[in-house]
Amino acid sequence: MAYVGAPRFASRLSGRPLTAVVTVALLLTSACVSHVPRYQVLPGQGQSSETLDRDRYECGLQAQKQTNYDPGGSMTAGALTGLIVGGALGAGLGAAAGISGGVVGTGASVGAIAGGGTGAMLGGPYLYEKGLNDTQRAFYACLAGRGYTVK
Repeated sequence: MAYVGAPRFASRLSGRPLTAVVTVALLLTSACVSHVPRYQVLPGQGQSSETLDRDRYECGLQAQKQTNYDPGGSMTAGALTGLIVGGALGAGLGAAAGISGGVVGTGASVGAIAGGGTGAMLGGPYLYEKGLNDTQRAFYACLAGRGYTVK
């Protein structure tokens, strides 16, 4: 009598739903991330290049303090927040989708991974660029207040 082993069951979740989720996440990431505007700053009152460099530095520090913006920390905080929220939502949706197939745990696991990854990809850049936009506005307003022409 030959040992057959444990019976194998075909997985009800194929690789296609996960591939579709990853594709949608990448498309959303590229569509949701805004671009931070860059302007040209010209001396409006005959300022020297040394004065412009010093004013850029001082206005940059002032803008970061005014908006409480930390470029490194905002990307990390956004990614972690997106990971947690996206993972929780993905797990819930995955479990709900898995009910009909009888694979609630697998659906929740796949959903948590896909949702967490998507949330991290969207949350990090969103908070980074939102803070950067606010800081850039304050930076250019500071330079304009010092007599520079901002185009």
